[in-house]
Amino acid sequence: MNILNYKLSSTNELLTARIGLLATAHTINTLSLSNTIDQHFPDLGSNCALKASTFI
Repeated sequence: MNILNYKLSSTNELLTARIGLLATAHTINTLSLSNTIDQHFPDLGSNCALKASTFI
């Protein structure tokens, strides 16, 4: 079992309002989704353009 090393700061908000973002971020990191996106979308010709993974 892997323990997530995410730390939540103190807040007065309900935890359930933000927990979906934590699960989504962990899934994206586990699947290396940004690398996969960059492999399948071509680089733009401009050197000032954003990578596809940054945009998505």
